[in-house]
Parts: sequence; structure tokens; C-alpha cells
Amino acid sequence: MARLAYLFDSSKCVGCHGCQIACKQWNEEQATRTTFTGSYQNPPSLSPDTRTIMRFYENFEQDTIPQLNILKVQCYHCGEPACVKVCPSGALSKTDKGITAVDAAKCIACGYCHSACPFTVPAIGKHVNKCDMCFSRTEHGDDKQKTSTPACVKTCPAGALEFGDRDALVAKAHKRVDWLKTRGHKDANLYGEKVLGGLGVMSVLKYPPASYGLPANPTMPLELFVWKDLFNPMGLLMLAGAVGAAAGHYLLARRQARDDHHHHGGDDSKGKEEMKG
Repeated sequence: MARLAYLFDSSKCVGCHGCQIACKQWNEEQATRTTFTGSYQNPPSLSPDTRTIMRFYENFEQDTIPQLNILKVQCYHCGEPACVKVCPSGALSKTDKGITAVDAAKCIACGYCHSACPFTVPAIGKHVNKCDMCFSRTEHGDDKQKTSTPACVKTCPAGALEFGDRDALVAKAHKRVDWLKTRGHKDANLYGEKVLGGLGVMSVLKYPPASYGLPANPTMPLELFVWKDLFNPMGLLMLAGAVGAAAGHYLLARRQARDDHHHHGGDDSKGKEEMKG
């Protein structure tokens, strides 16, 4: 089954916030009261009521002309998601289509997913809240009526958001990057094609990832590898060893008891024979 993905083209985004509003409407999440800080970025961060934000970078300038650069921040649907690996309750899972899905009913709000995520995206309230690629739409929507398209993509007026087959989007993104370079953006790049098993949300950027607060090579936390891939198997081996030792001890004790019984039984018989004599 083809893997689904988003493509966000920062060079096309006009910062209208339409995707944020559509996300809240579709997922029936409350608006949050914020304070104006002099930036177009609002709300300031993800929260238990906000699954996506547009992060504004208003200090980029090129040839003294102010540049408005924007990054769409949300769950990036990693190909190798640390949040799924660390989730102890099974509330987070990976589907065949590449969606990092959420089952809120199973969530125990432990916050491990937030700590393990290389982008610290999942927000924790009564349960985890993060983008699920509009799971109800992508799973049950109609392609002809575009109800299978995530709400944020459907509402984008500038064509900065696309959704569909990941391989096709990768090819399209590379063409866009090449075009941007011909327009003077020598650092243009595609972020997310290969890191963490390939992200499910890729971004065309005009500047290096660090300029958008993105790690160039995000990795799964080392402690997660040690815990899940090293200690857990060792724990199982140690448990199996303990069970084996207990079983061996039980068998030896039982054999000893049988030998003692046989030994004492022999003496009793001998004593009975002697009494008869």
C-alpha cells in the first residue's frame, strides 16, 4: 500500500492561518486566548487544543527586502516513530498508510511520547493530542469530493500544502527545489525525505533547516534505544533465566525428596523385617 504524506512548500505559504483554523474546526478543538507579542505567529505553540501552528520567521532579509518565512509545525509522522516505540499503552500506532494514529481511549497521559519525539510535538492534556492526518477523512472520505483530503490541505488557498502518494510528492518537491535554486535560493532544500525513516510531512525550504529551528539530522533518543532495544530483551532473557533456575531448583528439590523418601522407606522395611525375625 502506498505511503501517504504531506508536502509543505514554505516558498508558497502566505501565512493566512487557514490551515490552523480548518484543523481546529474539523477536530472540534477550542480556541485559546493568547497575547500579541509583535509576531504574526499565533498561537505561540502546540497545545492539548492545537494540533498545528504556523511558525513565523520574520527576521530573514535578502538584499534588504524583508522576507516572510514560515514553517508548518505538527506531527511529522516519522517512518520510524519514537512515540510509537515508547508508548506503553498502545495508544499510538503506525498504519499501513504511514499514519501515526492515536487511540485516545487507550492513552494514560504519561507524556513519554512528548519526551521521546525528536521534535517534542505531542501535547499532553487528558490524553495525547497531535495530528493524525485527519484519520477519519483519509480512511473514510471520498476522493472525488476531496473529503479524503486532510482539512488543512483542502483549505490552503496558496497551494502550499499537498497530500497524497509520498513517492510522487518527493519527486515533485525535488523539482521545486531545483527551480528555487535557479531563482537565487542556493540553500533551497527538501527537509524530511530520509531522516527518521522518512517523514510523513516533508517541507520545501528556501534556507537551511537550522534557520527554521529544525535539526539537520534528527535521531531517536539514545536512551530509548538502550531501554527498548537493549534492556528489554535482556530483561526477558533474565526473566527466562530466572524461570529456568526456579524450575531447575524445583526439579532438584523434588528428586531429593523422592530419594529421601526412598531411603527412609528402605530403612522402615528393613526394620519391619527385623521385627518379624
